[in-house]
Amino acid sequence: MTITLLIMAIKKFLEKELADDMLPIPTVLLGYLNQSTASSAGYPVIMILPAEGEGATSKDEIQVKLFFGTQSEDSTGLIDLLNLMDRVRILLLRQRVLEQKFAMDGSWKWKMNEEHSSSEWGGELTTTWALPQIRQEVQL
Repeated sequence: MTITLLIMAIKKFLEKELADDMLPIPTVLLGYLNQSTASSAGYPVIMILPAEGEGATSKDEIQVKLFFGTQSEDSTGLIDLLNLMDRVRILLLRQRVLEQKFAMDGSWKWKMNEEHSSSEWGGELTTTWALPQIRQEVQL
């Protein structure tokens, strides 16, 4: 449930922040863009997916990947993609804490999709988040 709350917090944050300064406003989705969603969602699009997590007694972390898509018949799709990815990266690094419980550790990694159609451009941004600590209830 905590992971669900985290990706929902990221979605809510991005929808709010990008509505103020991006045109066209990107569609923000939980999960992948599928064929039935593609026609109604359109481009640009951001898809949020938990990637992997790891925990220890001192901290729990999860990597969340944000997949980006833009569409254009020429190289403006590439420029739109890079601008969108950079805008999201900057917004997350400025905020760092969402809903007073999810903290981004500041590390990030991005990459371009090497394979794409002539009109669709894609990339991904990987972020790492600290999850709230779970306290042991039963004392041994």
